[in-house]
Amino acid sequence: MRGADISADLILRSRSIEKHFCGLMIFIAVFLLAGSPGLRAQFMTSDRQKGSLAFSLENDVWLNQDDGYTNGLQFMWVSPVLSLETDSSFLRYLYKLNLKFLGPGSNSQVEDSKIKKDERRANLSLAQGMFTPESLTETELIPGDRPYAGLLYVSLGLLRMNQRRQDSIGLAAGVVGPLSLADTFQRWLHQTYGWTYPEGWENQLKNEPVIQLWFNRLWTVKSPVESSSGLKPVLKAGVGGRVGNLMTAAEAIIDFRLGFNLEPLRDAYTPSPLFGHLFTDRTSRTSVQAFIRLEGRVLGRNLLLEGNTFRSSHGVDIHRLYGQMSAGLSVQTHLAGILGYFVLRTKEFHGQKYHDPFVGLTFSFNL
Repeated sequence: MRGADISADLILRSRSIEKHFCGLMIFIAVFLLAGSPGLRAQFMTSDRQKGSLAFSLENDVWLNQDDGYTNGLQFMWVSPVLSLETDSSFLRYLYKLNLKFLGPGSNSQVEDSKIKKDERRANLSLAQGMFTPESLTETELIPGDRPYAGLLYVSLGLLRMNQRRQDSIGLAAGVVGPLSLADTFQRWLHQTYGWTYPEGWENQLKNEPVIQLWFNRLWTVKSPVESSSGLKPVLKAGVGGRVGNLMTAAEAIIDFRLGFNLEPLRDAYTPSPLFGHLFTDRTSRTSVQAFIRLEGRVLGRNLLLEGNTFRSSHGVDIHRLYGQMSAGLSVQTHLAGILGYFVLRTKEFHGQKYHDPFVGLTFSFNL
């Protein structure tokens, strides 16, 4: 928050953070109890898995900031392992899509015993993001800062994974502008919690349909034996790309993890427009891990910064090369997964006076 009323805003924000922090601690306590062997035995699901549901939130409120990428919400369903043997015609269709776009991959005849048969999955998500300039009290357009922008999209992602490699492809389609409802949601949120009211949403990007296709491949450089326990490292590295009027970019990724009872096939990275991490499946034992991910991107286009594609709107000149660091901690059990992380980016546009850090939380529940 910035302006003459910064002290009052910080007091209100601190009280709100305390309330949410207490609620979060209660949730984590219940989550950890649910992962205990006794309760797990009582609530064990059948062998016919139905996948998982996840809720993700990204926001900078815990960092006493309110600019740049200021809020993101996502609801996601992750499928069970796809195959033609399932009774569900929908899951069989997703399997055929996965096979068509990601290829046949490895099979049970592979001689190398370190490579298991591919696991194929799909995920469906609904996500919203909001982006604001530094000053929320300014009613006029701010020429030197990023435009107000809201993003709403649905996406389908496909994954093919084995012990050595992960391939991901996906398509997102949605809208930027007032139809995203980002202005309505942020104004309601700030009024509810007594935060600085955002005055400049009338200057946001205009309504425009957006589409983005992505692909990435990660290679497992170092991984523990599947049945191993104790403290072990996992190192992955890869490349990817995004194409569309929302963003066009190429990227390189390095992902390092250190934890107990790691199962590398139970989580994945995907370069969707807003959220990149997902839990793919339940773990056989409670798994705790810390991670750090480094991403470097070369940008050709970023609609959220440069403005509308097909209509005249406010925009800024972007840095074509920028980096991002994510670091966090996750816990997975047979029933659920919880992930908390911190993200920091280098400056994204010329004249940017502030960095754009934010905190993310993901809760995943197996069906």
